[in-house]
Amino acid sequence: MDLDVGRGNIIEELDPRMKLLLVVVFTAFTFLSPDNFVLMLNYILILILFFSSRLYLKGLKVLLYIMALTLVAEAGELIQNDQFQNVFCMIFQFLQRISAFVIMGIWMASRLKVGDFVTAIENMHMPKGITITMAVTFRYMPTVRQEFGYIKKTMRLRGVGLNFKNVIIRPLKTIEYSIVPLVIRCFTIADELAASAMTRGLDLETKRVSYHEVKIKTSDVLITLLFIAAIVSASIFGSKLKGEFV
Repeated sequence: MDLDVGRGNIIEELDPRMKLLLVVVFTAFTFLSPDNFVLMLNYILILILFFSSRLYLKGLKVLLYIMALTLVAEAGELIQNDQFQNVFCMIFQFLQRISAFVIMGIWMASRLKVGDFVTAIENMHMPKGITITMAVTFRYMPTVRQEFGYIKKTMRLRGVGLNFKNVIIRPLKTIEYSIVPLVIRCFTIADELAASAMTRGLDLETKRVSYHEVKIKTSDVLITLLFIAAIVSASIFGSKLKGEFV
């Protein structure tokens, strides 16, 4: 019997293994972009992934973040000191590329059903240590983000909001009220999630049973190949396309 309700579109319901493949390919090609024009083409494709998955707000945040990094990197060209200019531009160009790892991780985790992901990884006959680590990781980050939200609300109640003003005026108290409880909660959350994983039988040698049938469909392969072909084409022909416009 099919227990699935409220299923999303074809991008949202992409097989976890195909999502993982897209994350690896997109981050690799974006990080190794030969120039800024190709880099922007790659980020356009990443934004298409976000908006196709109906992650509109997160996609908008990614767009604003990349635009801000690009503007700062371009502003670095105005620095008169050549040595400082080179270091400044190199740092922000590196940030533009390394950010793809975090951004693609956010895309994958946002619509990921951890149970289906674990089942998919087990079907690949991955070692139990890798399966448990990845399952706990994808559960860990959203939980930590939620806990940090609670900490910020508590700080506002104490009159020490987490903002730029308090970081400058009262740095020690801001750190005390934000970082210390977050670190303590992180250790507790890690223990709780590890215990939860053991309770769900992730460490058992026998094959687990899943409510949902997790298998790669033809549509999953076609969509994945389409996006991979797009980013490979952007990396190969992007520089030539730039030459035509410039």
